[in-house]
Amino acid sequence: MRITSNIVIAALALWAIYVTITALFGVTVYFPFRVAGVDSIPEHRWQSARLSVFVTFAYYAVIHLVNGSREVYPIHFLKVYLFVLTAVGTVMFVKASVPPHEYVVPVFFAACALILHIASKPRFRKYFTRK
Repeated sequence: MRITSNIVIAALALWAIYVTITALFGVTVYFPFRVAGVDSIPEHRWQSARLSVFVTFAYYAVIHLVNGSREVYPIHFLKVYLFVLTAVGTVMFVKASVPPHEYVVPVFFAACALILHIASKPRFRKYFTRK
């Protein structure tokens, strides 16, 4: 499980770095590796990411207000964001009436969230600490 979760995290991190670097050169790439040329990023895609950031922020704000400040592992943040991205993305995709093949994106993020959820259970947490 440790290897699988680390592969997922590394792949998402590399993708994020790639997208950031290409954006600095004026090339917009959206998931997975589509270049937004003449066409812009489809609205359902960018709205999904945008709203997921807001919902994730709201989640952590409520947790803070209810439980006060407490340390959260980075894996927890990734898991929550990917879960929210899956839920919000699915709603936005349904609302936009996208073709069925577009649903591969939220399914992919759901699989990533599930892997990270399983890997972040207490018996696996030791995998994410430095030795």
